[in-house]
Amino acid sequence: MKRPSVSIVTAAYDAEKHVERALRSVRRQTVDAARIEHVVVDDGSTDGTAAIVEEFDASYLRLVQNERNSGDGTIACNRGIEEARGEYLVVLDADDEFLPSLVERQSDILAAEPGIDFVYSDYYERFPDGERVRVDTGANVLNTVKVGTMHRTEQLREFGLYDPEMIFAEYDLLLRYLDAGLDGYHVAEPLFVYHRRRGSVTSDGARVEAGREELRAKHGRELRIRDYEF
Repeated sequence: MKRPSVSIVTAAYDAEKHVERALRSVRRQTVDAARIEHVVVDDGSTDGTAAIVEEFDASYLRLVQNERNSGDGTIACNRGIEEARGEYLVVLDADDEFLPSLVERQSDILAAEPGIDFVYSDYYERFPDGERVRVDTGANVLNTVKVGTMHRTEQLREFGLYDPEMIFAEYDLLLRYLDAGLDGYHVAEPLFVYHRRRGSVTSDGARVEAGREELRAKHGRELRIRDYEF
């Protein structure tokens, strides 16, 4: 089988209410489907998540199943990264969605610019009441989220993937990148939709602040990460 250019990794746990939205957003990508693979790690779901993925009509889709829930979506995400075969890799959470040009735009940048190590973009944040707000990430990569940042796969593995001991493993990884001198490229255009849900980790103010403090303690400096308050 020909190696895909881009791997999309989705960790899913009891996500039957929204995983098909994520799957459809991959099918709508403007890039040739032969260039991608979508690795979905079902993390021991107790609902119909795995069945929805299995029945979805997409030749590039691969379902990886954990017999038991790992207890941490970061662990499931890392398993997907280990399974990935693409030169580039981007995470799509099971409750979020890519806009149609994300994969093509970001992978073309990495292919054309060997000095660029990762690509991130602006995005839309959608709230439970249906409101949609544009988030301009700008030059500060810590304004973004895990979803929609495209990496060079082997480089991501060299950095040890995401640390499941960290509340904000995505920011910890990006800080390790920056400390090592890696360069990111900002696309000043929304390329994905980040769906906010009540009951998620980022809706818990105390846990968000604990995550910020954890990052300060590990990286030894004040950090300005995005505001997660509703």
